[in-house]
Amino acid sequence: MQVILFDLDGTLFDTRKDIANAVNFARRRYSLPELPLDQVTAMVGDGVPILAERAFGGTGVSLEEAVDSILEYYLAHPADESAPYPGVKETLPRIEPIKTIVSNKPENLVRELLNQHELDRYFDFVAGGDTFPEKKPSPVSLRYILSRYSIGENDILVVGDHQPDIQMARTCGVRSVYCNYGFFGRDVVGADFAIDSFPEILDILERFEQAGE
Repeated sequence: MQVILFDLDGTLFDTRKDIANAVNFARRRYSLPELPLDQVTAMVGDGVPILAERAFGGTGVSLEEAVDSILEYYLAHPADESAPYPGVKETLPRIEPIKTIVSNKPENLVRELLNQHELDRYFDFVAGGDTFPEKKPSPVSLRYILSRYSIGENDILVVGDHQPDIQMARTCGVRSVYCNYGFFGRDVVGADFAIDSFPEILDILERFEQAGE
């Protein structure tokens, strides 16, 4: 295993409260009631425009205004209440394959989170939802990484907590790991592996090493 592609939200970081705060800031601006954390969490994972569409559908607020309002707050408060999941900081230095990130969150917000928690040095490549022409589950970003590192489908592992991550991997014939501890609960999308805590990724990598992969 030469490269690992990680998702960010729900995989490396618990960002639910900051996302919900941004959505509710925007809703208050238009005199709309706030949404509970669980409801906002169920809306995330497909990028800010889709989040805004889900959070403001049927309210009469334009999608453009909703996106702008959410980003206004989130750009100013990207990591007030966000933190890496337990074991992330301790485990990343022990992961030998090249580590990359592909998130549907805007790239500048991904980098801000990594920088604030001093995790940026562990990742060789970082991409957000605005880095490529298409977001996950489109295979565009994964195909780019396969080409960037001149590797085959058996040399990379996709790690995420949501259907777009697993679907992207499946489209490219790449193996995947689902994070049961993330935003969406236990795996119901059919990843190749599932983990209940981040450090368990080391067990999966050891299995590949023992198998000579």
